[in-house]
Amino acid sequence: MDKPTLSINRHLAFQIFILILIVAIPMHFFINSELENIHYKDEKALKEYAQRVANKIYRFSNSNDREFYYPRSNIFKSAIYNNLDKPIFSLLDKPITNAKNSIQISDSTTYLKYPLKKNIFNASYIVVAKSVNYSLLIINVIAILMVVAILVLLSTFSIIRQSSLPYQKLNKYLENFIKDAMHEMKTPMGVILLNLDGLEAQFSSNKMVKRAKSALKNMIVVYEDLEFFVRNKSVKHPKVSIDFSKLCRDRLNFFSDLLEQKKIKIVDNIGNNIIINFSKLELTRVIDNTLSNAIKYSKSSTNIELTLKRVDNSIKLSIKDEGRGIADTSKIFNRYYRGDRISGGFGIGLNIVKQICDKNSVNIEVISKKDIGSTFIYTFKL
Repeated sequence: MDKPTLSINRHLAFQIFILILIVAIPMHFFINSELENIHYKDEKALKEYAQRVANKIYRFSNSNDREFYYPRSNIFKSAIYNNLDKPIFSLLDKPITNAKNSIQISDSTTYLKYPLKKNIFNASYIVVAKSVNYSLLIINVIAILMVVAILVLLSTFSIIRQSSLPYQKLNKYLENFIKDAMHEMKTPMGVILLNLDGLEAQFSSNKMVKRAKSALKNMIVVYEDLEFFVRNKSVKHPKVSIDFSKLCRDRLNFFSDLLEQKKIKIVDNIGNNIIINFSKLELTRVIDNTLSNAIKYSKSSTNIELTLKRVDNSIKLSIKDEGRGIADTSKIFNRYYRGDRISGGFGIGLNIVKQICDKNSVNIEVISKKDIGSTFIYTFKL
């Protein structure tokens, strides 16, 4: 992990920690306060119910009734004990011994001991029990957390949006500037190429004209990569029926000056009348980038073999050079990666190729050996 990413992760972890503290501390006091409130209300309710049971016992003790109906409730359960802590009558789920004035036996039940005056049952005290209901507290806590989470998300979104607005404007400005600049460059490059073709026709043996034309074609390939990179998201590339064989020969003809400059011989294994349904612009970028890299990294007076053939239900395009080879083939399709900084380039050509192949389910195979050469094989499914 690089240092900027590590720094961002640490900053994010610190922000999350601060946010947890901001939420957790008030929430801790709120929950404690609510628990005390619940226990207070329960104790009050227990005392009131115990008083009602005691009053009924007292009334029976002072009456001439022969039958006593012990009070029952769906909320409270109770029992009466003698002075030896033995139950006289109990509706409790389990017996209670050595009960204090008000005790909490478990997290789910509150018990209250309530003393009795002299009565006909010789009961010394009542124990009343009530289940504690935390459902309202849980609902309140969840509701508060959801409100806090929504507010945090909205505030974070607002802050990010406000802070990123200047960068968005700058990116938009740069994008428009690049588009305008590239539009202005296209016509001059066409004019220069046309004039160089004219000079080459008059001075066919002039090496300066050939070098200028080769340099311009290198520049055109880079320009077309940048144009594709900038406009890729906003421009659609419809598929059409393409004569793959003719396109490959046209691109070889385009690079003829560069090949002649480095005295590279082309071994043409292009099959005839191979038709494919593909975007012409995207297919051109695949061929041009692979072929220009093969020329760039090839030694002088070597061969480049271009093979195009139909194999079963697929078409295979293979471009093989006798160059220096690739040290790490796993990185060559990464954006801005350059195997050799001396040879120039922006490191976007093969990344564009990878995007096009992934989009159209084209399989890529790269075979490379140091100082022997590299082979790029593209398999197009029909």
